Amino acid sequence: MDKFNTFKDAIKLVALYQATLEQMDTMKGTRLYRQNIKAMMRRLETEIERAINGPLSALDSTDEELMSTIQYKVEMILDLSLEELAGLKLAIDEHRDV
Repeated sequence: MDKFNTFKDAIKLVALYQATLEQMDTMKGTRLYRQNIKAMMRRLETEIERAINGPLSALDSTDEELMSTIQYKVEMILDLSLEELAGLKLAIDEHRDV
C-alpha cells in the first residue's frame, strides 16, 4: 500500500474513532450504559483517545482546515436520523454515479 492510501485510511480511522467517542458520550445516563459497560467504555475511550491523540495533533498542526472539515463531517453523520443513515449509502452511490 502506498503512503497516500495509508494516509487516507488513517484519516478515515481517526474520523471513526472521533465518531465513536462522541456517540459513546450520548449513552451516558441511559439504561444501556450499565456499570460493566461503563467501565469497558471508559477503558475504550481512554485507549481511543491515546490512539488518536498523536495523529490528531500532527494533522491539526499540519492542516487545521482538514481537521475542521473532518470534525464537521463526523458531527453531520452523528446528527443523521436512522432513516437518513440508512439512505446514506444509496445517496453516496447515486452521487458517485454522476
